[in-house]
Amino acid sequence: MARVSVDVPAPDFVLEDFRGEVFRLADQKGKKHVLLVLNRGFM
Repeated sequence: MARVSVDVPAPDFVLEDFRGEVFRLADQKGKKHVLLVLNRGFM
């Protein structure tokens, strides 16, 4: 697993949310709190 650097901004990414809407990390800049929950799923 890749290491995560501390005190370095996260790279921008785009995901589809559970409603099918686009979520961009860059759109969250300046907001006080952002909570991301990622489900790896089971196969």
